[in-house]
Amino acid sequence: MSTVWFRISIALFVVGSFCAERSLACTCVAGPRPSNCSELKPTGPSFVGTVIDIENPPGEQRGAEQSGLSRYRFRIEENISGFAEKEVDIYSGRGGGDCSYHFRMGESYFVAPYKGTAGLMALYGEQPGKLMAGICTETQPAASATALLKALRARKKEGTAIVGVLRTEPGPDDFDHRIPDATVELRTENFTLSAQTDIGGVYLFHDIPAGTYRFAVKLPADFRVTADKGAVRQSITIADQTCYSKDIYAAQTERIDSP
Repeated sequence: MSTVWFRISIALFVVGSFCAERSLACTCVAGPRPSNCSELKPTGPSFVGTVIDIENPPGEQRGAEQSGLSRYRFRIEENISGFAEKEVDIYSGRGGGDCSYHFRMGESYFVAPYKGTAGLMALYGEQPGKLMAGICTETQPAASATALLKALRARKKEGTAIVGVLRTEPGPDDFDHRIPDATVELRTENFTLSAQTDIGGVYLFHDIPAGTYRFAVKLPADFRVTADKGAVRQSITIADQTCYSKDIYAAQTERIDSP
């Protein structure tokens, strides 16, 4: 959730010795998702806005010239963090291999820009400091950012968060593994809140109303929550803290092989 958990790696390949031909190769590397309260920091600069002007748009045809930057003028409709102005210019590359984001006129986006470094901007023949957008950040159409925006708005209001890791209990012949794609629930008598663990086993709840909740976990069939950790029986009371950390442990059940 942007604390941008991605970094952009752009490799520059030079062919020939004088009139060198350049080609860019983009790699997006996912960083770790925050797994406790001390790592859960506010998002960086971001906004929701609509593209109202495009200068030097990327070529859509095969083999089109791709040098330089496209400039996208946005009308800001919601300042998530760091954008008090009504309009702003965002830049991006014009190619297909340079991690660039190709915005479309009249469409609404969630934009999480970053300042172009000297090394990156030198590839485009531009001065550093321009606000850049790319495919390796959480920039995306506003229509697909519903869950992300809900979390960011909650964090902006300093709503209460609960974060932790679902992991296996270390055994004598095993390591401490994290469990992805499992459902963690916070239950009360009146309603249930659900969150899915990511690839690193991290779950995250945002904007939790005050009250007392009981944890529940939907695990694979051959796993059970470790009883001595009290993950299911233990409740948590949301009061005036802004963040609670709780790891949940599970163990693989013993298999009885048929004779």
